[in-house]
Parts: sequence; C-alpha cells; structure tokens
Amino acid sequence: MGKAVLHYTNGRGRAEKIRWMLAACGIDFDESFISTKADFQRRVAEGLYLFKQVPLLEIDGLRIVQTGSILRYLGHKGGLMGENDTERALVDMYTEGIQDMSIPGLAYAFKPDKAQFWLESKETLGTKYFSVYENILQTTNNGHLVGNKQTMADVLLFESFVHYLHIDKDVLNDYPNLQKFMASQKEIPWVQKFLQPGTNRKPFPDEKYVAMVTEIFFS
Repeated sequence: MGKAVLHYTNGRGRAEKIRWMLAACGIDFDESFISTKADFQRRVAEGLYLFKQVPLLEIDGLRIVQTGSILRYLGHKGGLMGENDTERALVDMYTEGIQDMSIPGLAYAFKPDKAQFWLESKETLGTKYFSVYENILQTTNNGHLVGNKQTMADVLLFESFVHYLHIDKDVLNDYPNLQKFMASQKEIPWVQKFLQPGTNRKPFPDEKYVAMVTEIFFS
C-alpha cells in the first residue's frame, strides 16, 4: 500500500480534523492541495472526487469522501472508537455533536463582521454545546468523554477548542472541566508532538486563504 494522501486546500477547513485523526493514528501522509478553481474542476472532470467534493482521503487502496466517513474509518483503524457497542455509540454521537459545534468556527474567517458574528455565536455555542461537554466531563471525571482512554471524540473536541481559543482566548473561562480536559490532552505525547511547528497542522485562516477558498468553491 502506498502512503495515504489527503486532498484539500492548503488550510484548515473540514480537513483539519482529519489531519488530527491521522496524527492520532500514527499515520504518515502526504497532501495534494487544490489551489485554483481550474485545478479543482479538472480533478472533478477526471472523476477523482465522488460527489464532486473534498476532503478526500486516499488510504488502504480506498478513496473516501465525506468528512464523517473519513473520521470514522480512521477511528476504527486507530482503535479510537471505544471498547464496546455502548462506547462506540457514544463516541459516534459526541463526534457528530462536535462536528456541528465546529461550524461557526469554520465560518468565522469568512464573515465580514467577525466581532458581531462571534458575539452571536458564542452564546449559542455555550448553551447548546460547550455546557454539554462540560457536564459529560464532570460525569466521567477521568479526563475523557468516553471510557478511560483517548477516543476520537477526545481528539476532535481538543482540535475544535484549539481553533476556538484562537478566536477567543477566554472562551473556556466558564468551563473548568473543559479547561482541565485541554490541559490533560496536551500532556499526551503524540498531541505534544503534533502541536509543534513543522507538522501537517495548518495555521488559522487568513485573508489570503479566505480569498482562495472563495474563488475555488463559491465564485
């Protein structure tokens, strides 16, 4: 089998969670970046992208699209889906919630009035999502959302708050369990390594990246 290849733009977006999961699984991978609308259309015309969309992960002889499908494949491959049917259901459910919770964070860089957008989004995120994960961590009381070891839900929650803390460094001030969760996850060796410069992590999207994505997918 060849090396895994992740197809996306050279930025965070929906692919960043996939990068984190690849790192969690210890899978070395290359990236194939889409840089122009013509490049994307050419790849679509060649039939590379099922449903004409990215991200796409080429791995184990498969071409997998749909972010959730890619994440679950990696979760099973890396043993990050829990120890039994109950845990697997919880990991899957919490992960779906984290995906939904992440949408305002993905949209933030593209909003002309970022301050107002964040003001409106933060309250909804707090009541609908942050408080939920805060309470789950209070119940488990072991630094994990499910079971007693790191699962995909932990990985993706951590990645989401890395992003939100860039938007608002005080976003977790009212959530002591989430603060403890972030601190404990940072102590995990592979997380420490992936947070260092020079990994496949992407920077917070700037205006140049926003313009490129807008030109490729929305113009």
